[in-house]
Amino acid sequence: MTSFRTKSTVERTFSQHHLLHRWRTTSYQKGWRYRADWFLPEVRTVVISLASDAVVPAPAAKSLGAARAKNGVSIRETLNDFRALFTAAEQALDVEALLSIAEGWAEVAETAPALSCTDVYTGLATQAHFQRRIHEVSAAEWPGSYALAIISLPRPRGSRSHCWTLLARLGDLVKVELQGTGATAMYQHSAVHILFSVSESNLTRLVECKTALEALGDGSLCPSGMKFYPLSGGPETAVITAARDASF
Repeated sequence: MTSFRTKSTVERTFSQHHLLHRWRTTSYQKGWRYRADWFLPEVRTVVISLASDAVVPAPAAKSLGAARAKNGVSIRETLNDFRALFTAAEQALDVEALLSIAEGWAEVAETAPALSCTDVYTGLATQAHFQRRIHEVSAAEWPGSYALAIISLPRPRGSRSHCWTLLARLGDLVKVELQGTGATAMYQHSAVHILFSVSESNLTRLVECKTALEALGDGSLCPSGMKFYPLSGGPETAVITAARDASF
């Protein structure tokens, strides 16, 4: 059985990174649906506790459960992920910690106000709403019929983010270009993330959306790049793979 108790600062840091990597990998193997939303600050807190003291304190477990609920993760997926932690650490499941993470999840799910769906700057989906849609689609019978498109935009010079007027115009343009496609779009870190139903017409609309974005703001968003990522394998994967390998 692996012991993650520390002997030195260097060994402690190595053990924490090792456990974090093993937990993430094990969780993915056990069915975590959308990899991009797995890591949270609360995840690191839990890893530090287990690696340092071989236990997960109830407050740390409860905080992780609450954070998972805020991000739209189901209770089943939350608990499966937590079990993966102890599998990764080669330790017996801590039942008290498991109860604490369930308690934290339930408190947020039952009492928290509804998540805002709209970002105030762009009018597109908030990160929380976008992640919730990912989980909803991933739980559907045919998740392979959906995919993610990411349109990467040039970062602004001398600023951490594009000005709010450009973001507002960006959001309006994306909504117009994707109207009727059923797609959900989010802006984050100088990129437009789009969850869409796979079809040739929708792929065409996405390419047109990218072209329109490049013409926005006197070309300040040009050149942009676009990549596609299937949510899972399925009959539509070949279409996405061909599009992903094309030059955009």
